[in-house]
Amino acid sequence: MRKIIIPFLLILTISVVHSQWTQISSASNFSYTHIIIANGVLYASTYGTGIQKTTDGTATWQPVNNGLNTSQALTVQQLLFRNNELFAATVNGMYKSTDGGASWTKKSNGIVVGGGALYEFDASIFDNNGTLFTGAYTGIYRSTNDGENWIAANTGSAVMPGFFINHNGLLFAARETNNMPYAYESTDGGLTWSDLNNINLPTITFLSEGTTLWAGTIDGVWFTTNNGISWTSRNSGLSLDPYSSSIIRVNGVLVTSLKFGGSGMYKSTNNGLNWINISDGLPFLESIDFLIVYGNKVLAATSDGIYQRNISDIVTSAPNISNQIPKTYKLYQNYPNPFNPSTTIGFSIPKKGFINITLYNESGDEVKTILNETGEAGEYNISFNANGLPSGIYFYKINVSGSGAEFSDSKKMVLLK
Repeated sequence: MRKIIIPFLLILTISVVHSQWTQISSASNFSYTHIIIANGVLYASTYGTGIQKTTDGTATWQPVNNGLNTSQALTVQQLLFRNNELFAATVNGMYKSTDGGASWTKKSNGIVVGGGALYEFDASIFDNNGTLFTGAYTGIYRSTNDGENWIAANTGSAVMPGFFINHNGLLFAARETNNMPYAYESTDGGLTWSDLNNINLPTITFLSEGTTLWAGTIDGVWFTTNNGISWTSRNSGLSLDPYSSSIIRVNGVLVTSLKFGGSGMYKSTNNGLNWINISDGLPFLESIDFLIVYGNKVLAATSDGIYQRNISDIVTSAPNISNQIPKTYKLYQNYPNPFNPSTTIGFSIPKKGFINITLYNESGDEVKTILNETGEAGEYNISFNANGLPSGIYFYKINVSGSGAEFSDSKKMVLLK
């Protein structure tokens, strides 16, 4: 955790050095577009140099490009793993591997090349309940036979939606373009698609959480709670020119990457009401295309390699409201209380110790670990998001141990939705 108490400035400096994004040196400085996990193996696609995989936790990487025989096929936009098969959406169409990437076969039958384009320009690959979807230059295509044949679900010119999602049974497709529509939606499982005209910005990515659908756009983060009928902006704290290219939830914390002029990484502990810059260690990057949780880290596919950062560094809230070491241990009542869905938990510790805060339901069952790490002496405020939990009475309990420190206390909180 980041300290603010003046006598421990050296500790603060060391903490910041280790609490930042670092480039995975074993990966090349390629322009990475996407990352997936398949049976414990990490696959990463690139723009122009094909696909790489690692089987040893990113220590070493190997190219897996046999069958991707043209520069267009080596320009891979997105990957998908299902039923022990890999799919790669490339400029040269769809490719499939049944042997873990050792060999690739083109599977673009039915995807029309036209509209002035020389190639299929597949920008995405998505599986919805057994049906595959891809966004190509000439339209959205679907396949019900494992990619052997593709059927046009809608047609056009320079369509190329780059991201699909299922939100409460509705399908949405993001379209990063200067021409309308800026997104598509389907109410019949992808058989037909209509223009999503209620969002007035080109869309790049989506995140579905319960009744909330988040959209990363060329003007930051927006959300809807009525299936896309109306949208609300959540951009406070983001940089200027915020092209939100990927959105994920990490232990209750919302994280988005920004590409192009607003390049950087941001987090929000209050569902986007405020964003905090967590770009420490990142250079200016032309593009940050995708974020994924891998073990205890978040990985970022960027235009200059793959970067990583510990989840604990991202989700930890810095202590505040104190300029001196507290004299006693104390756990404060969360505020607001009752709350929906976010609240703040405060506590003070006079000695360095290992801090654990755990949430329990009214029956005494453990629900969630809110905090589990070492902290220096100080006053702390941490944000807790109960998204996904049902309304009810909960108890949060703190335990502090180590360095002669032993402290335990609990308090009740009420979640009202």
